Amino acid sequence: MLLKIKGKPLKKLLLLLNLFSILLYSKDIKPMLQMSLQPHPISQEQWFYAVKSPSSCSMKNQKDYVYKALHDSYLWREDVPFLDSTDIYGSPEELLSSLKNENDFFSHIVDFKKANGFFGNGKFYNFGFIPFLIQIQNGKEALAVVFVYPNSPAEKAGLKRGDIITRIDNIKTTASNLKRIKKKLKKDKRITFTFWKNGKRYKKRIIKYAYSVHTISNVKIYHIKNKKVGYMVLSDFISSERDALNHIFGKFKLEKIDDLILDLRYNGGGDTIMADHVASLIGGANLSNKVSTNYIFTPKYSNLNYTSYFEDFNKNQLNLNRLIVITSERTCSASEQLIKNLRASGNNMEVIQIGQQTCGKPYAYNSVGIFCNKALFLINTKAQNSDNEMISQNGLSPTCLVADNIYKNFGDQEENSLKEALNYVVNNQCSAQIN
Repeated sequence: MLLKIKGKPLKKLLLLLNLFSILLYSKDIKPMLQMSLQPHPISQEQWFYAVKSPSSCSMKNQKDYVYKALHDSYLWREDVPFLDSTDIYGSPEELLSSLKNENDFFSHIVDFKKANGFFGNGKFYNFGFIPFLIQIQNGKEALAVVFVYPNSPAEKAGLKRGDIITRIDNIKTTASNLKRIKKKLKKDKRITFTFWKNGKRYKKRIIKYAYSVHTISNVKIYHIKNKKVGYMVLSDFISSERDALNHIFGKFKLEKIDDLILDLRYNGGGDTIMADHVASLIGGANLSNKVSTNYIFTPKYSNLNYTSYFEDFNKNQLNLNRLIVITSERTCSASEQLIKNLRASGNNMEVIQIGQQTCGKPYAYNSVGIFCNKALFLINTKAQNSDNEMISQNGLSPTCLVADNIYKNFGDQEENSLKEALNYVVNNQCSAQIN
């Protein structure tokens, strides 16, 4: 019998686990808690602010490039130590990990082609699921599948939410083995996964391949107490899903839904332009041309500070003045910013948060450093809503605190978070208050 999901994982643990599901962390988180400001194909510019990409790709040149970038545009550049030489580090990745701010769980280096494949073409190259570390019988550790990406190798192999993995090839799925697991999942194309169910073990061999990302799933309309309630799971903000989002919101509008439940519990962020698009579809005229986000750079680059705005008009906008959003500690970055932006005092929007505390990422990558077939995602911007408020590094606290029940499928009205959200639609308060 499964006992419990462990308490809130450390962000560093999330970084390791997120590699199962997204390219980077990325959703750190999705560094895998995911990229904030790179909405389009990544431009192969030779300059990253004042730092030029190296003309040759010796290990020294790569390390020097990252070191110079940290001292140039990095949000915590003043805290980066000065070195006589970068020779003490074996790679640019090791240098970045050592020199970045202790509260920076997000800056990272990844393969350029993979990053560009995701942002430019909406493609993942991975096994296609998100795991959490849990305890099973007798205190033993395992990985639970909490989300399976549509169209992925994992979905094709039949993986389901709630499946329990006890081995990855010959490696036991324990906390002490996470680094080895991360390395294997990143490098290996074929892996045999051992699963555990009802006291029995079985195996599946899964082959990794590139697949188109479909970030929208489990779209439903519930009829609850004379109300129509829309529901959808949104796992990432990427520009390739714009048409699909417009289509779904068009259906919601045609059905004249009264409330919307937006499930962001495994959304690590992504394209902030798309996050603004989703917010604009929800709030409609309440948000038209209002300030969404103020982006603040370091004093050195304060001339680059800018403001983004909600959209003017979209024929599919719902014009709701309330959003019910489901979150978890994997809800991060652009997802958190959507919530924070909608809650700003001038927007006439109520946001009810169901689930768990979010990850706490008030920062963004405003550009990407391209060097030697790698992409440097370096935090260089703070994000504020129109009230000039930032997301707390502790995350956003839920209105109604609910544990994620990974053994119920998304859209199941008996699943803890959705059940609580539907309760709020009817009673306008948390069930704990009612009871």
